[in-house]
Amino acid sequence: MKAIRLHLKQSSANYRREETVNCRMTYPLPPYSTVIGAVHKACNYTEYHDMAVSIQGKYSSLQRKLFREDCFLNSLCDDRGILVKMCDSGILSSAYEVAASAIKGQGNSFEKEITVNVVSRELLEEYKSLKTLGKRIDEVNKRVKAKKDRLRMMKKDGVSPEKIKSYQAFVKALETRVKNYKQKYYTEPYACFRTLTKAPKCYELLFDVELIIHIVSDDETMSDIMSNIDNLTAIGRGEDFVEIISAEETELDEFSVLSKKRAYENNTASDKFISYIPLQIVGNRKFVRAGDRTNHLNGTKYLINKNYTVQNKKRIFNKIPVLCTGDYKIRNDCDGVLFDSYNEEIMPVFLV
Repeated sequence: MKAIRLHLKQSSANYRREETVNCRMTYPLPPYSTVIGAVHKACNYTEYHDMAVSIQGKYSSLQRKLFREDCFLNSLCDDRGILVKMCDSGILSSAYEVAASAIKGQGNSFEKEITVNVVSRELLEEYKSLKTLGKRIDEVNKRVKAKKDRLRMMKKDGVSPEKIKSYQAFVKALETRVKNYKQKYYTEPYACFRTLTKAPKCYELLFDVELIIHIVSDDETMSDIMSNIDNLTAIGRGEDFVEIISAEETELDEFSVLSKKRAYENNTASDKFISYIPLQIVGNRKFVRAGDRTNHLNGTKYLINKNYTVQNKKRIFNKIPVLCTGDYKIRNDCDGVLFDSYNEEIMPVFLV
């Protein structure tokens, strides 16, 4: 079977586990979706190209590092945190300007300037004027509501349809003007202001990462990957740069019994690298086993994302149950296993 073999190195990397928050833990190897996404980006694909991927590798050490994270609250609070103005109201990012910061945990007021440190007088005054404008608009909406109540009473009191229709048109026009004015002069500019808090958090970082990745797809896609492999700059975070040791086409083979025996006896790849092995394969005890001791395979189970479909504007990921382990040997009575030969080593390939 024709495949592409990528041999990559990274000085450091974090393959974030999406369920972790306070400590951004990392997978020991990049998830399938991370690799597939990096390849798609390198090829400038805007639609998913189906591909099977095998991932194995190693790292020298894992460390935890502290950092201060910007946390934006769900609602704008006047009495706590840091008052900032976003450059784009629709995006939460580091592109903001600080207006003022609260001194105490609670009981402050940016609007009344109670126990706050003013950083930008211009931005704080803009915030205060918007708060004042919001209160005035609320008063106008109360008067609009009173007119709508009067309209309902007119219908009950038997006022002529002509007068009701005329008054109804007046109320509707007034309501529309107030709504448009509020959207333009209050809602949109007020949405730029956010409450920011800074909290100490930590993240895990893998050092001296080495990866062996096999990719199988249709001929056109694999040709695109080889043509654009130099565009593969990072796997994981944007700063997790990769060094491409080699990128070449290879043939995956089903070994003969004699070759399987050699793979079983001399399979150094499993001693060097850890691999993602699908659990459906692990369940077949004829496939792998831990060393020469027992058929029980040791490792850590994960649900790894591969690809996704969009349902109701949400990404629904196809999760692959795998065992991450390096303590295995290939049994010589196993059929249908794909192998690759690289640097005089025989390594099994677990395509998903």
